[in-house]
Amino acid sequence: MAKPKLKASLSPIAAQIDKTAMQLKSLRPKASSAGQRKIDLDIRKLKKIRKGLAAICHNMTVFFDAPSKE
Repeated sequence: MAKPKLKASLSPIAAQIDKTAMQLKSLRPKASSAGQRKIDLDIRKLKKIRKGLAAICHNMTVFFDAPSKE
């Protein structure tokens, strides 16, 4: 009999990344020019992380093998 698979969704992580990027964009006009550059870099980093997360699992769900009962 096949072992059951454990399922973990990465969608909440992706949603939190998107939410954080939107919050940074809203803060950008209030920051100094140096602060705006830092915010732009942070937003770029978040986009790269989000893209890497999407590349790892296409449908944002990862399956793991359940531990064997021995």
